Amino acid sequence: MRALKLNPTTGKPDKLKTIDDYGVRIAGRGNVNSNRWQALEGPEIIYNPETQYYYLFLAYDELSVAYNTRVARSKNILGLYVTNTGMSITNGAECFPLVTHPYQFKNHTGWVGFAHCAVFQNPETKQWFYASQARLPEGVSGIAVSNAVMMGHVHGIQWTEDGWPVIEPERYAGVQTTTFAEGNLIGTWEQITMNYQYKTMQKAVTIYLTADKKVSGDITGTWSYDPAKKIATINGVKCNVIDAWDWESATRKVTLSYTGINSAGLAVWGKKVN
Repeated sequence: MRALKLNPTTGKPDKLKTIDDYGVRIAGRGNVNSNRWQALEGPEIIYNPETQYYYLFLAYDELSVAYNTRVARSKNILGLYVTNTGMSITNGAECFPLVTHPYQFKNHTGWVGFAHCAVFQNPETKQWFYASQARLPEGVSGIAVSNAVMMGHVHGIQWTEDGWPVIEPERYAGVQTTTFAEGNLIGTWEQITMNYQYKTMQKAVTIYLTADKKVSGDITGTWSYDPAKKIATINGVKCNVIDAWDWESATRKVTLSYTGINSAGLAVWGKKVN
């Protein structure tokens, strides 16, 4: 993947006379000198003045089911772009964090082919958004071409304390931002960890956050909440907590959700269901 200088008047490549004129390599997957298909596309670069980083979003894998979104960052628009563990994707390292992946909350078919994004900011509210295609899985009952139609999804973006973008679990619905206390998090949640599996949806498990700061259910451990920052720490993973619209509920409603990145660079999503 290369960055190519354009002529500001024509909008065409500035010059294409030598091999060096075909741009500067900013990302590659695996052996960057190989000619094999790299399964890496849809680059989107944005600059966040608050973190002072450029962020390169990339779509990985085939688009009908396996599509997933990765992101790396750099202080320089031409790189080096590095992962959350400091590895250079400019030099061919696998890109992390992984911020979207085929997934399924309960009471829904789930979504696949979830990548190739555009990232933009509301100039008035300063809220960032992630827009991309997503598809229903293959073979959904009653829908003959369930996986053939690309649907537009828009999700809000949150930012971690160390300056990485994380995608909100539920699609944007203009839900009013509220103030909530630690007690509002106590209850039943669905959680998805976006472990990378080719053409495989990651499915929600049920967990319970209890008043004694314990996590029980399909995953066990501990939790805490910082109301000033609206950050819940779930089994060591710091997650931004946000108001959300529960699209999967039989009676759609306002709820809470959380989004974060674990130490492996994988998105962790949660949605309160009761």
